Amino acid sequence: MTAAWLALHSGPAPATVREDAAPSAAVSASPKAKRATTILGWQETTRRVTAGERLSDRIRVLTDGRPAQRTVRLLQARSGSDVWRTIWRGKTSDRGRITLRWTAPDSGVWRYRAKVAGTSKARARTASTRRIVVWTPDTSVAPGPTEPTPSTESTVHVTGDIGQCGGAADKTAALIDSAPGPLVATGDLAYPNGTAADFANCYDPSYGRFTPNTYPVPGNHEYNSGATAYFDYFGDRVGTPTQPWYAVNIAGWRFYMLNSNCAQVGGCGTGSAQYIWLADQLRGDQPRCTAAVWHHPRWSSGVHGPDTNTAPLYTLLADQGTDLLLTGHEHNYERFARLDATGRTDPSGIREFVVGTGGAALREIPGLATGSEVRLNDSHGVLRLTLRAGDFDWRFVPTEANGGTDAGSEQCT
Repeated sequence: MTAAWLALHSGPAPATVREDAAPSAAVSASPKAKRATTILGWQETTRRVTAGERLSDRIRVLTDGRPAQRTVRLLQARSGSDVWRTIWRGKTSDRGRITLRWTAPDSGVWRYRAKVAGTSKARARTASTRRIVVWTPDTSVAPGPTEPTPSTESTVHVTGDIGQCGGAADKTAALIDSAPGPLVATGDLAYPNGTAADFANCYDPSYGRFTPNTYPVPGNHEYNSGATAYFDYFGDRVGTPTQPWYAVNIAGWRFYMLNSNCAQVGGCGTGSAQYIWLADQLRGDQPRCTAAVWHHPRWSSGVHGPDTNTAPLYTLLADQGTDLLLTGHEHNYERFARLDATGRTDPSGIREFVVGTGGAALREIPGLATGSEVRLNDSHGVLRLTLRAGDFDWRFVPTEANGGTDAGSEQCT
């Protein structure tokens, strides 16, 4: 088994939070202050473990300086993501003591927060935050943007328009099985309406086994039912109904998982919540290689044509030197040259791939958009990306032996 390293970092202990204070804020009690919570034992440590090892941490919770029974949750999020997931929950003893227990995750950078439930109906408050770096020397690592990026390479699969009952999802899933790696799913995952039944009957039988390693975005078919089943199926790691976008580090790259169903999410323009969130993300430290993912192609030769609603997001990404845009919606495969925000060829622009070949019935390609370099609709398939710290390879792998393919290599900008 390959050894993994976990470095845990946090601020000074103990951490004290007033029940009405902002998360992680240390606040001194005053006569008018609400009850203060102090956590003892949540201190900086370093451990060497193997991925999957059971971890534990003994802490003590005091309320106004005295022990009391309180509920504690341990939350986990990938570095750079605002999506927090509860991975453990427990109640302290009468003396305020509790042992947090969790499992060391796979390679990557993770953040952890201990949250203590408020008294009465007060909300839970974060008492401290830690970062855990899991590094496996001889395999791919998914570090945060400010972490050293290893020189190894990783395979990432991309496909969308997948779960149509009676379609070809079983065949494309077999391609993923043949070269295991994370799946970036470009939307329209469960036909016809993205309901719980559609996910259960048309998506899960073929693609359910990839769920722990799947990074999806919703398509228009998910929003036929309000995307409720989509969020129920994947959980809050893929965003929430009120903030249906997120960011994730995959193989040393930064992926911005965005939502092109603009009318359903408050728009995609410069004043929209999504645009503001993305602009804020892009102001932070970035690795050399970055990608964006959403459902509707900005550029397309297919039956739907180019989507102008996402133009502001595309412009923002292009200005920041984003390398790839991965989309679906059109039931075909198409690769574009690097294009700037106006659609002109630019070696510093974004290269878009349209990959709507995951299982739904294929469609004709009636047009020829500016910058289109390859168009395929004779076979379902997946786009197989080989990602490295400063460059990448691509290969479209068809399900049919005589299906068209496409391959190439490129440096990141």
